[in-house]
Amino acid sequence: MLWNRQLTKAKPFGTRNVKDNPTVTELKKRRKDDDMNTLLSTKPRPQINAAPPLEIRFQFVDGSVANFFQRDHEIAENIWSRVNVAHLFARPRIVVADDYSKSVFLTSQINRIDFVFEGSDFSKIPNDHADLVELSEADFGERVPLHDPARLDKRVQPRHVGDLLVSFLHLRMRGGSHVFLMNETLIKLPLENHSFMQRLLSGGSYGIRLKGGGQGFLNSSNLVGYTVYPGVPEIPSDSWMAVSSRLAPASGQSGEYEQS
Repeated sequence: MLWNRQLTKAKPFGTRNVKDNPTVTELKKRRKDDDMNTLLSTKPRPQINAAPPLEIRFQFVDGSVANFFQRDHEIAENIWSRVNVAHLFARPRIVVADDYSKSVFLTSQINRIDFVFEGSDFSKIPNDHADLVELSEADFGERVPLHDPARLDKRVQPRHVGDLLVSFLHLRMRGGSHVFLMNETLIKLPLENHSFMQRLLSGGSYGIRLKGGGQGFLNSSNLVGYTVYPGVPEIPSDSWMAVSSRLAPASGQSGEYEQS
């Protein structure tokens, strides 16, 4: 595991071409190489007052949180290597123990688990994503100007299979918590565009990269709904066509129900 910190650079909104149309695997390898170069060019940090190699953060449906630390590098690596994305929320409980206590958490009541460490690990985000990183609400607002709809990309626009699509997601979780993401993925065939929605709604674990370093896992069984900007042209035939009240209201509109 690379224990160097990588910050996310600002990304353009919408679609951009990729030289020679590299695969998602190649894009991830480039980022891994960048991480290695950063590691080799970075001087070792003094160990005095150093951050623990691993922090585990739980966020629950009721809004409460629980944080745990592991300061032993070998044990931290062992914990991380045993994380199975597909089965993380499939078991009925997760147990965390130390020399003094044992904590037991019902997985059905966990919205997300974050493993915070220095560096980035792209191996546990969905295989068909080049990147999937969490943004702050402020960063999301800068990239998705809901106050100025004229600057938003529309769903239906010229795109080519293999181009890199940069989109932004607003996920609503049980208990009223919100998650904001930036997604990089290669444009697929129209018939494959529904796979993203099916994956999010099928339950299980959804891996994301943490901007400050580490990996987060969302319990998609506790997902209330999500909005993606820009959406894909293909939508279900039973979709309701209506404008979101989150957009700046036009003249004559009341702007009711603007609370997200």
